[in-house]
Amino acid sequence: MSTRVGNVLREEKTLSGPRELSTEEIETYRNDGVVCLRAALPLEWVKVLTQAMDDILADYSALKAAGVQRDGVMDIILDRSHLRAVSVLGEAAEAMGGSVLAEHRDGGREGEFILVNNAVVDYAGIRRVALESPLAALAGQLFGSSKVNFVFDQVLIKEPGALSRTAFHQDQGYFKVDGVQVASFWTSCDSVDSNNGRMGYVRGSHRWAMHAPNMFVSQETGPTHGLAQLPDIEGHEDEFDVIYFDVEPGDVIVHDYRTVHGSRGNVSTDQTRRAVSLRYAGDGVTYLDRPSARGEFPVDDDVSDGDSLDSATFPIVWRDPDN
Repeated sequence: MSTRVGNVLREEKTLSGPRELSTEEIETYRNDGVVCLRAALPLEWVKVLTQAMDDILADYSALKAAGVQRDGVMDIILDRSHLRAVSVLGEAAEAMGGSVLAEHRDGGREGEFILVNNAVVDYAGIRRVALESPLAALAGQLFGSSKVNFVFDQVLIKEPGALSRTAFHQDQGYFKVDGVQVASFWTSCDSVDSNNGRMGYVRGSHRWAMHAPNMFVSQETGPTHGLAQLPDIEGHEDEFDVIYFDVEPGDVIVHDYRTVHGSRGNVSTDQTRRAVSLRYAGDGVTYLDRPSARGEFPVDDDVSDGDSLDSATFPIVWRDPDN
């Protein structure tokens, strides 16, 4: 059995709990497939997240110093196996004939787009926010569920000058879960706007069919497993109902895992965007080994297709106190 999450490091100090969501916030999530919950993560939890981000960037700097340059791409295969530069994905997309989506900026240092999958394994701060913060209870309110499982996490850091866009995509095809009550909770410990990589969402796209996953920084899909490719939203945004959110630390954007979303590159010269996306599931969600799912998705050896997620790998992190 996997012990991906392991024992949670708990501090003696109890941090703030969840706020009550408004009817409007819940209805917006269910109708649009996305909602921005303002000031939903108390600032003391933002501090925990910020410390974890500092640790990740320190590790990245150390790995980069010890890494190997291969055709201008940093190949990082050292102690932190989950930590890597997204430029590697761009290289893979180009090898398949695709092109990297990027913003344009004159001059300035080109920064990295840094991705960490399963950061809960190596970083106690990410683990605490994922498992102990008010976010799981907020998921329960949005889902209207009796319990919430933690599913998966990704840290997504765009340094100043990280011009790669995150291509519009759905999360569903990457995930080895099946059901309706699955959502990503995206929050940043930095202010985020049009200059440093704000998130955009196609409202109502959670009602679309599942599409083939792409290469994250490219529309290139690789093997489609019989799934259709998403339309070229980047090239025709005016034809879709796309909404972008400027956010402050403590704001949390929640989207259904079927909702199509992406983000801009960081064209700023001095504004890092340090964000984490935490995935939660509610009632009726089961394990499904999708052929399109990526290898980074956590797997519990004791969970088979159709099984409940309740396990060490997908722990229950909230229960409805009234049930």
